[in-house]
Amino acid sequence: MKRRRGGLHAAALVLPLAASLLSTGCAVDGAADAQAWRDVVPVGADVPQVGARLDLVTSLRLANARNESLGIEGEAYARALIDRRRAAAAFLPTLRFSPSAFLSEAVGDSGRSGFDFPIEGAYSTNPAADEPETRRADATAGERRALLVAVQDGLLLDTARAHFAVLRAERRADVLRTSISVQDARVDEAKGRLDAGIARPLDVALSESRASTTRVDLVRAESAARVARSLLAFLTGLETVRVPLDGTLAVPPEPPPLDALLATARAARPEFVAAAHAESAAVAAAEAAAGKWWPTIAVDFTAFLARHSQPVDQDWRSFLEVRIPLFERGLIEVGVRDALSRLREARLRRERVDRLIRREVETARESIVANARRIEGLRTGEDAARRALDQAEGLWSAGLSTNLERLRAQDDLLAADLDLADAELERRVLHVELARALGTIHQIAGLSRPLATSAQSLDEPEAHRAETR
Repeated sequence: MKRRRGGLHAAALVLPLAASLLSTGCAVDGAADAQAWRDVVPVGADVPQVGARLDLVTSLRLANARNESLGIEGEAYARALIDRRRAAAAFLPTLRFSPSAFLSEAVGDSGRSGFDFPIEGAYSTNPAADEPETRRADATAGERRALLVAVQDGLLLDTARAHFAVLRAERRADVLRTSISVQDARVDEAKGRLDAGIARPLDVALSESRASTTRVDLVRAESAARVARSLLAFLTGLETVRVPLDGTLAVPPEPPPLDALLATARAARPEFVAAAHAESAAVAAAEAAAGKWWPTIAVDFTAFLARHSQPVDQDWRSFLEVRIPLFERGLIEVGVRDALSRLREARLRRERVDRLIRREVETARESIVANARRIEGLRTGEDAARRALDQAEGLWSAGLSTNLERLRAQDDLLAADLDLADAELERRVLHVELARALGTIHQIAGLSRPLATSAQSLDEPEAHRAETR
């Protein structure tokens, strides 16, 4: 009977403690998991508000702060961190407190009732498979981190393209409006000359036709501007973008040599980092699959704080188990072959990413060089078209040329103006695309980049948050 009272006393102490542990264990800090991916793609010191004009840096910062695509990819990175903790937990024992009460019918002196308060511990490990699994989870977390940064780069590039698309369409519309006003004046002039008997009805019809065609082009340009503004609003998380846009962007006169650009890209491109982590994860996964050939050791231990069931005098018990996979050869072999196939695939992907980055850098640099030569030629052509129009206007006024020649000169100047405006904006877009190819587009927006290139650097933010908590 003394032992039964001891059991009741143990229950009075242990049950409140167990309830307290369960209540605290159910508290999950979801905000810390969400902050984990924001530590990788931080918003920045401040998120600027849209003022009288929307410049490129503001557009990029708004997209980085508000676009949901970063959050979607960020949650995948958060789950990879959770999986890493799950893999590390394989080396930890499990501890359970399993109180039980029993009551049996008394038959003579054989009836018995009471409580058992066992603490059960279990530990099972296969170091040959568990240790590589933790390395696989580490590498996978590094891959998801790099892919999150790659999504940020893609978002910034799309935002910059949409920003300049608005400027391009609106600048084209401005040129067309100026041309329409000039053409309307020329239509009126042609009508006046027709009334004076010094022009033909054909001259009036040609001028009106050209003005009408330009108005159709203006409608298209204005529609393209509205569509581009809608896309920019979607990327930046704004309901609408109504303010004028500023396309100011400092562009160097010429890009650095190709070798220097390739060195920068291999060090900064997140896709290259992700491919390296993916290959490391595949290596670890192959080692973990092969490690299943080795036996698994399991230890179970049970200690009783109080016990009333038979045998009542047992205070603890323990079991040691060795599991040898004698009849699992087929499954393990299939798993190893599958892991090796995935490893070969990961290596091929890394090699392809390396070549893809080289091609993107070469293409971006060549496009910038070709654009510079194109702008130089367009400026020369615009000056020649302007002089040709002046001469055609003079000959028309003197009655020495036809209206068709004047309209052709006018079309040439309008085309030259539009091509030059497009080329100048394209130069800025190409500079942004080169920055994306190099992995430095975040610098245009003034954003920091704590991109991890190893598992050790990947652990630093996690350790910091754990110490803070």
